[in-house]
Amino acid sequence: MFLPLFIKQRNVSKFLLTFLCFTLLLNSFISNAQNQLLWKISGNGLKKNCYLFGSFHTNDARVFNFSDSLYFALFQSDVIALEADVYPLFLYEDVRKSKVNIKFDNFGAPYTTETKPIKTKYGYENGKPQFLDLYLQTLAQNMGKTTYFLETIDEQQEAFETIYEKSQKKQKFEDFTLVENKFISAYIKGNIDELRSLVEEDLKNSEFAYERIINQRNIKMADKLDSLFKKKSTLSIIGAAHLSGNKGIIQLLKKKGYIVRPVQVSTYLTEEQKKESLNKYHKWNYIDQKHGFSAIFGSKPIIDTNSHIYRTIYCELGQGNAFIIEIENIKSFDLSKYISEIMRNPEDSKINKIVHQDSIVAYEGIGYENYNDLCWKRIFLHNNRLIKLICYGGNKFMCSNRPKLFFDSVIFE
Repeated sequence: MFLPLFIKQRNVSKFLLTFLCFTLLLNSFISNAQNQLLWKISGNGLKKNCYLFGSFHTNDARVFNFSDSLYFALFQSDVIALEADVYPLFLYEDVRKSKVNIKFDNFGAPYTTETKPIKTKYGYENGKPQFLDLYLQTLAQNMGKTTYFLETIDEQQEAFETIYEKSQKKQKFEDFTLVENKFISAYIKGNIDELRSLVEEDLKNSEFAYERIINQRNIKMADKLDSLFKKKSTLSIIGAAHLSGNKGIIQLLKKKGYIVRPVQVSTYLTEEQKKESLNKYHKWNYIDQKHGFSAIFGSKPIIDTNSHIYRTIYCELGQGNAFIIEIENIKSFDLSKYISEIMRNPEDSKINKIVHQDSIVAYEGIGYENYNDLCWKRIFLHNNRLIKLICYGGNKFMCSNRPKLFFDSVIFE
């Protein structure tokens, strides 16, 4: 929880919760026309307040300046409802839009002379690790919150594919990721009416696009929220362009009998205080008892059940980074003889022989994998299994210590 540093007492969590509660109650009665991202849902027989937050599909650091009231809603809500679970994308997508451009010095260490950050489908490598929606999803999961999804990735894809078929100008799915400065500017102001207008203008090339992507989905999501609100205290996180207008989710909820009021932005705590309080929720200590290892990810990873070998994956889709553990049962062999073949390292790079976990002989370096570009690897044998720890990302990531920090966190029994 967030706490001013001068407060030192035993029951600080209760004090802070009371403080934030008072702040939220006060602000919920103040309409702020310039910032309409957070809304309080009450009435219609609800025993506990619910909340609606307008999000944005970008990892631009400027949109991560959250109000204290949003954190209060996050901590207080039993359920976090989001548009869709994007975790399945971990298995199939490398979201980087260009290959890494790194070089190697005389010692085989990587460096880059690139000044432009690599662009991804959800922003840039110099933005936040996750795009906004996914950041809030992982934060909620790390807090132990129940997550609920209003639609599936397949349903979202179907909505876009439908308009492609009816539009003379076909666009790629990622082209609808709105990261231009005009959208970000409107979002930072919290002007959901301007955002809705910008999206409508962006989709005007197709006669059916706005109706299919926005209005029709609004109806389905509002119906599901209505059912969910009656069961649990819920913070719903939905794209901000879905909120406003006569056919927006706010009006649809009002028509169902709810009282929907904007919560004014309030910031009483410093960014350092917020960062310090959230640090423990920015990692996930993953324990795999079946395969006998533990590892630290940014949040709960996903298991690739389609692979013939064991693979667990966690991705930072905003920056385009991936953290992978592969385990393959194999007969004992001399790894040193085949390490170049397994590593597939560039000519100028170097494979280093190191010791993993104090006693396991391992090899580490940068090489190629079939499913992506250059990546960091740490490879070793353990209990008749070939272990491959893999990381890849943008230029900055590949030249940072983050891959090694992840590798060092993987501990086998």
